[in-house]
Amino acid sequence: MSQISTEIETRRRRAAPASPAWGRQLLRAATARLRQVAWLRRIKRKLVQFEHGHEEAIYRNSEIAQRNLIATWKQLQAAGVILPLEQVGFSRFSEFEEDGLLLYLLTLAGSASRTVVEISSQDGRTCMATNLLVHHRWRGFLFDGDPVFVAEGQRFFASHPATRAMPPVMRAEWFTRDNVNRVLASAGVPDEVDVLSLDIDGNDLHLWNAMTLRPRILICEFNNAVPGELALTIPYRPDFNYAALPPDQALFRSASLAAYVAVGRRKGYRLVGMNALGFNAIFLRDDVLVAEMPEIPVSALNAHPFVDVARTHWAQIAHLPWIEVAADGNL
Repeated sequence: MSQISTEIETRRRRAAPASPAWGRQLLRAATARLRQVAWLRRIKRKLVQFEHGHEEAIYRNSEIAQRNLIATWKQLQAAGVILPLEQVGFSRFSEFEEDGLLLYLLTLAGSASRTVVEISSQDGRTCMATNLLVHHRWRGFLFDGDPVFVAEGQRFFASHPATRAMPPVMRAEWFTRDNVNRVLASAGVPDEVDVLSLDIDGNDLHLWNAMTLRPRILICEFNNAVPGELALTIPYRPDFNYAALPPDQALFRSASLAAYVAVGRRKGYRLVGMNALGFNAIFLRDDVLVAEMPEIPVSALNAHPFVDVARTHWAQIAHLPWIEVAADGNL
């Protein structure tokens, strides 16, 4: 009887599922054994080298291409030829063609401090500042409200060959009109910066209105669902988050282009261009490229085909509590 019981117990153990601890031990043993296989180690090493080499090739080729572009643009500028912005755009790290727009304007205007500030940058892999940081060795201050994005961005810049020696300052911050100047100053942002990128999908215009920082170039996202002739912004709420809105109200955020123009004129800025899809605006400080880049009217927005699509959503949000911005730009 004892022999039968022993046999039953032996079969039961063989049929029973492995415990989690036993499974982890088996996995570790298998992984350790695989590491000892020379050809697998060589394959892994080759894959890592390929990934790094691919990015390195893109980085080096883009660096050469941009330097050639700058040389060509400077030759054209010396000959009195100023290109329309729609002819100079390209994307390296920006989502659309803003990298080229900014680089062209900086080629014409020169740089005062070689400093760029971005609010909000996410992880830095797709944003307005990174091309200047990576390919032109600028100083950067990048902010985002999500600490996970900031941590990922810090790892990205710390590992990139162009920025690992001097990565940009990256901080997780939730900006309000009451803290914006204090936060920028505490991060070490200098008084003179060349570029400010502003895109928080919320209190954007209220932040810019409150800022004492006067960048030479401002690039900002505006709400192109709002008809061009209306100067409107959302009412200010320090905790505003469009993601908390009902889905049919998700476009109730930021401000219209006409509202930005009104505030910009009061602060000493003029609208000089937009991206091809008509939702990112570029403003120059009034002492920058005065002859080369004249002001364009808000009505220029109507030439962008994407705007017609965006404005089909206006009926969904027109009834919401927008704030009208006065012609003198006072909020």
